Amino acid sequence: MHIANYAVTLKQVTEQDCERVWQWRNMPHVRQQMTNQQSIPWDDHQIWFKNMLVDNCQRHFVIYYKEQPIGVINVKSEQPIENANRAEIGIYISDTHFLSNLIAFAPSLALIDYLFNKLNVKGLYSEVRRENTAAIRYNQQLGYQLADHPTNQALVSISLTHDDYFHATPKLKSFLNRG
Repeated sequence: MHIANYAVTLKQVTEQDCERVWQWRNMPHVRQQMTNQQSIPWDDHQIWFKNMLVDNCQRHFVIYYKEQPIGVINVKSEQPIENANRAEIGIYISDTHFLSNLIAFAPSLALIDYLFNKLNVKGLYSEVRRENTAAIRYNQQLGYQLADHPTNQALVSISLTHDDYFHATPKLKSFLNRG
């Protein structure tokens, strides 16, 4: 499965992506923004990866820009993704050239459009480290609303509705559709 829009292609991960995803997840600039900031051991990653590939409650995609892999985006839910009312999205950009670039919005826009328009997901949510101000600003530009995390002061809870997303993103979409 793949999703293509806004100058990026999201290709569902395969067994061949296991080592690349592990290397990217352990990059210092990626790891420091995760809830679990520890380096992931190879053996643990392999177990997680094999389970993730067959779990119909989550999908992970390698992000490609101009045929170059630049990161990973995923969606998870308590129900199978195709039947989910609510889902959680996570993203990390491994290629640091794209961290402060408009193209960093493209994978989120492509996946969120797919979830809201094709799968009829009603809402999205996630958690962001409070100190990760770049990710908080990024999510606010997508229309996410912020709230204090109920149990962890180091985190911010974020949520997104269809209406908030489609109201917040026309300019981003317009810029990215220009190529």
